[in-house]
Amino acid sequence: MEQNIAVLGPAGTFSDSACQKYQLLCTRPLQPVYYPTIDETFHAVGKECGLGIVPVENTLDGYVQRSLDLLLEMDLKIIREISVPVQFSLAANTESLDEIKTLYVQFKSSGQCRRQIDSLSGVKLVITESNMESFYLVQQGKSGEAAIIPQHMLSQSNAKFQIENVTDSSNNVTRFLVIQPGDALEQSGSNEIKVSLYVMPQIDEPGVLFRILKIFNDHQVNLVSIMSRPTKRNMGTYNFYLELNGIKEQKADVFEALDSLKKQFPVKVLGIY
Repeated sequence: MEQNIAVLGPAGTFSDSACQKYQLLCTRPLQPVYYPTIDETFHAVGKECGLGIVPVENTLDGYVQRSLDLLLEMDLKIIREISVPVQFSLAANTESLDEIKTLYVQFKSSGQCRRQIDSLSGVKLVITESNMESFYLVQQGKSGEAAIIPQHMLSQSNAKFQIENVTDSSNNVTRFLVIQPGDALEQSGSNEIKVSLYVMPQIDEPGVLFRILKIFNDHQVNLVSIMSRPTKRNMGTYNFYLELNGIKEQKADVFEALDSLKKQFPVKVLGIY
């Protein structure tokens, strides 16, 4: 189990690319085990697999909300971050764009290729669970069908009509998190330190968010991101997912800020890496 790493699959996805990139950084061999959904990938960690790698944020489409929710719900810690360039192409079983009747696209990929998708008027959009599912569906060769697929898979496509680079930005990147069971401990061996955490206010009152932000400002800690997530208890009540970063010399300031935060709010530190 320890050598297994849970990956949002199947093989060939960008999650798989992130896993391959992480394996190059490891001192021990890892065996990827592929799961069809984000939930199954998370739940495999600590059971069938010792590690997992999950998408958390994309340049164009923002945070992966389900990953954020599961980070709060489960007893897992973040030990590393991996960034992967993400580009898409269009493959179609047609002679031209005008002949496309059905387009397969993965649910997150659709937000990263909006311009190309919106240009296809009258096309039936079918949302898939993974980019590789989109690839396999268009590979069946049904006339009039097309798919948005990872650019690195285009050379393996037998589709007659192909367009490279249909992503809305050439600088598109997805961040992935490497997770494992247990409480968050400092993992970073570099000159930089990054912290992911949840703040869970118990009372909805004016000034709550200001008090959170003020703590980091007072300690001169760089808060790079904040995302509200519904508590799922009452309408209009939220937990806050935060990311901080700094250099090693600021580590004491970071931990002092976290201590001050814990005195005012329930806090779950997800990872120091």
